[in-house]
Amino acid sequence: MITRPNHSGQKLILMVVAIMVWFCSAIAWGSAPTDAQKAENAFFRGSHLLSRDNMNEALPALEEAVKLDPENQKFRRVLAVAYNNYGIRLSKDGKTVDGLRFLEKALGVEPEDKGIQTNFLSACVQSVAAPSEKISDTDKMYFLKKALIIDPNDAGLKKALAALLSNAIVAKGVGASDQNETRQLEQAFSLDPTNVKIKKNLSVAYYNLAIEKGKAGETQDEVDLLRRSDKLTPKDQTVEQALAKALSNLAVVKGKAGDLESQISLLKESLELSPNDPTTKKNLAGAYNNYAVADGNLSFSARVTNLENALKLDPKNQLTHSNLSNIMTKEGVKEYKSGQITKAISLLEKSLKHDPQNKAAQSNLAAVYHNEGLKHGEEGKHEQEIQFLNKALSASPDNAQIKTDLALAYNDYAVSLDKKGDVKQQINLLTKANKLAPDNKAIQENLTRVKQKETSKTTKNEPAAEGKK
Repeated sequence: MITRPNHSGQKLILMVVAIMVWFCSAIAWGSAPTDAQKAENAFFRGSHLLSRDNMNEALPALEEAVKLDPENQKFRRVLAVAYNNYGIRLSKDGKTVDGLRFLEKALGVEPEDKGIQTNFLSACVQSVAAPSEKISDTDKMYFLKKALIIDPNDAGLKKALAALLSNAIVAKGVGASDQNETRQLEQAFSLDPTNVKIKKNLSVAYYNLAIEKGKAGETQDEVDLLRRSDKLTPKDQTVEQALAKALSNLAVVKGKAGDLESQISLLKESLELSPNDPTTKKNLAGAYNNYAVADGNLSFSARVTNLENALKLDPKNQLTHSNLSNIMTKEGVKEYKSGQITKAISLLEKSLKHDPQNKAAQSNLAAVYHNEGLKHGEEGKHEQEIQFLNKALSASPDNAQIKTDLALAYNDYAVSLDKKGDVKQQINLLTKANKLAPDNKAIQENLTRVKQKETSKTTKNEPAAEGKK
């Protein structure tokens, strides 16, 4: 009769021997086992179980060894390889998520191991095409993000993660005010900026979030978001119309706060998007006007430019015409005082074109013409004197002194023509002088004398009457 070996007895003997070995070791040391001894025992136990392919018990034993002696490179290496090999096996068996998790654990133990990195990256790429029952999109995104930490320049990984991030948002609908979802789409766009679908999705997300901000009165945020949306999908009428309106609203806020430069900039941007909007045109014209008048640091030319810009948008605005007239009058007086006569006259004349009823412009222009006329008269330039004084009188028709000086200028010019014998011209000049100063005796006498001279000249030139035959 064949007798089978008594395995139970053998196992018992082995256990006894192991206990005795441990006991003797403990006696030799004279104390309980150290962490290093425990780690060594756990490692040997794990290695033994690993050789038998008992992963469920081998891995905890190896994990214990590393935990007890974390600096032991041999322990760490064996555990990393065990995780790696087990992860590959699980992936091949169709257990995609579990496989990736063990490969991730392998990297946690040996993060710089190129072989383990390659295996993990390969498993991540393969997981993208795996069906949802094998691995969810959430898990795919998680592992792809881990993979990009290892290889941040891998275009394929970037595109895959970008698509998953975008699709996840689209699947549940882009939240109108969900900033987290918007950030997720921003991340997708940063990974794959040429993806048209992602661009569109992000643009819609910005638009929806902007509308919510506008309803909450957060106008600056509304504008910022709509600008981003417009940049992603240019020429989208819905976005452009919303942005134009938001810019105008923000401009009002800036204007009330006294920030006129920002107000003008925002309204110009709004008008570019909506060129025919009459309200925006009028508001921008008003902003230009207010800026020109309010900012005391602006140069004269800058004030004029702003007011002229206002009139291009609102040509019939009398307030703007009046403001431009006043500014030109002030500058004209300044130029005259500095001796710039031509500039002064030009500015004052332009001032009256914008506001013919500007009394200051009228009186100052009349004074400049008057003074220039008198200067020419003193130099004996009577024609120029008369021209300037006539202009002075046009600017200030009721000025008695100008009338008197013009009358005298006509008189002086007429007297200067005595030697030329141009009696008709003298009569014409003296007649004008007499109308302006009817009480001036000298002008009356000169006019009488010249008329008599003309009569005498006419009599002498008449032919003698022939006698009757």
